[in-house]
Amino acid sequence: MLLGMGSLSGAELAGERIEVALETQDQEDEHSCFSDNTHRDIITNALGIQNVYLGRYGSSDGPGIYDLVAARDQALADRLAAEIQASVDAAMAIPEPFDVAIVEHREAVEAVVDALRVQSDTIVEVAALFDITLALE
Repeated sequence: MLLGMGSLSGAELAGERIEVALETQDQEDEHSCFSDNTHRDIITNALGIQNVYLGRYGSSDGPGIYDLVAARDQALADRLAAEIQASVDAAMAIPEPFDVAIVEHREAVEAVVDALRVQSDTIVEVAALFDITLALE
């Protein structure tokens, strides 16, 4: 689960799904260029990471990875929760549509990439707490 969260946070969402389009400023490099749903996809990906970490699924809540981390290091658990929330907030702050945002609102899009990279690094730190080595891009 940590590998999935870390990979999605860093290389996949921040890198392939956002940063490539940001660098090229080309609508064709948008994750959902045909449906023009990239903005929503980014938000739901960020929320999905948060749901796994906090143990949420729809209207159901239960133990999540947060609880396991908190049992060993409360400060680290809280830091990652805050970083994930910052990523969700940054994703929600990207103006729509995404193909306009990558040209006219680059700072907002870059803020999501930066927040996702920070949380990806912290996920590696969380894995190390459990003697798990994650090699993320």
